[in-house]
Amino acid sequence: MLGAFLGYALSNLLFVILHVTGSGSFPRPLTAKEEREYLERFQNGDMEARSKLIEHNLRLVAHIIKNG
Repeated sequence: MLGAFLGYALSNLLFVILHVTGSGSFPRPLTAKEEREYLERFQNGDMEARSKLIEHNLRLVAHIIKNG
């Protein structure tokens, strides 16, 4: 029951994020180099890098939710 609710909530959150950004699609995945750079910046406290990592991994989150 809780799992179904969380899946529903996350899928709606993704819809809202895509709607707010106006793109209707997910950002392209980061390259391995970009991901390493953003991870290093995030480890050093850069919250903008954290946001970038989250945004560019939304496709993976949606895939996990869809295929559970």
